[in-house]
Amino acid sequence: MPDAAAEKPKAQSKQAKAGLTFAVSRIDKKLRTGRVARQVSQNSSVYLTAVVEHVLLKVIGDMGAEAAAKKAKRVTDTHIVAAVRSDPDLARAFSGYCFSSVDTVPKAMDRILPDDEQKERQAKLAASKTAREEKKAEEAKKAAAAAAAATA
Repeated sequence: MPDAAAEKPKAQSKQAKAGLTFAVSRIDKKLRTGRVARQVSQNSSVYLTAVVEHVLLKVIGDMGAEAAAKKAKRVTDTHIVAAVRSDPDLARAFSGYCFSSVDTVPKAMDRILPDDEQKERQAKLAASKTAREEKKAEEAKKAAAAAAAATA
């Protein structure tokens, strides 16, 4: 007669069953204690863990590619910001997030918006730039006229 304990399969964690690296139980605990909703499904923590892991792998991959393109031996915060801003999906996801970095990284608005909206945005920016320049020129003329009137 076979032993009942020998046939019983070994217990597996949710993390192992899903094939994830991040701890599903930790995200499940945060979901439940954070009061995100009144009820939290058992599968929601697995799904959210998979999403977080996927996004992080995408950011890390892009960050490594960005550093390799610049022939850098170390990955810096500038590479992270450039990686996030260069990918349209990540740029949309992190659009409300403010990266604190010493270096300036160019904005990636042109990659985020569709072509027609890009052209419209560039036209608005050009129009506002010319309006500012005209206003400065008028103010300079007024200041010069006031200075000439004061000396006369």
